[in-house]
Amino acid sequence: MKKSKLCLFLIFSITFQFASIGQSNIPEIDKLQTPKEYYLQVKQFGEFIDRFNYKTDWKGNLITEEFASKFPRNAYLFYLINHEDQRLTNSNDSTYRVTCTEFIAFITNHQQPKEISLYGGQVKAEALVNIVCYGNDAQIKVEMIPDALPDRSARWVINGVESSLFASNADSIKKHFIAPNSHEASFINLKKLNEADNAIYYLSGPIANTMIFIKGLEHKTIQIKSIEKVTFSIIFSGWIITVEEFNRSSNNSGWLISNIQKL
Repeated sequence: MKKSKLCLFLIFSITFQFASIGQSNIPEIDKLQTPKEYYLQVKQFGEFIDRFNYKTDWKGNLITEEFASKFPRNAYLFYLINHEDQRLTNSNDSTYRVTCTEFIAFITNHQQPKEISLYGGQVKAEALVNIVCYGNDAQIKVEMIPDALPDRSARWVINGVESSLFASNADSIKKHFIAPNSHEASFINLKKLNEADNAIYYLSGPIANTMIFIKGLEHKTIQIKSIEKVTFSIIFSGWIITVEEFNRSSNNSGWLISNIQKL
């Protein structure tokens, strides 16, 4: 086990150095008048997916054999990791570096290479949203997922809203509930909803929050001001990665992997 982790660490070190050298001397973009930082920056999340899937190069062109011979996929993926993460620069702890190497080896496995499928149930987005609620500034988290429609079109839909603002009234929940043994009577007491003055109390917390948020928008008691931050979570078999935007002037900027976690 120790030998295996040492081997992975060495692979990471070599590849990381290769990627660092590549950042300072990339023939394909060094000859252009436009600053190379512009090309290296991952400007959109869709661009992140195309690079992760090894479909496009830094200029947005399809990957060619010539490009692949100079920058194989495992080295190319290192450009998509936040290099300023202290877990990578900490010389006393190689745990995260090993994790990164294991993940890239998993993704670039020649027999079963992995890709991100935006509409395949892998991707979730979480937006930190600034709102005005009954005249007061507040923040909520809105989880969204891509939704593929039968006609092959697609959209993003709200999957849940998280905020303590929308906590249901505890006293009301004690009066409005479906009894824990309702399954023994085929949930006949669902008829209680016919006379319910507020059926939201019968919903689970996340769904209730979403309903209250939507009703607030409809009744103009809630208004969206701005989007503070967006984070993407992408799930693979046994892995989850987080992608965030890093606004800085370095080569390693834009939409990058901020965390890799082995499940």
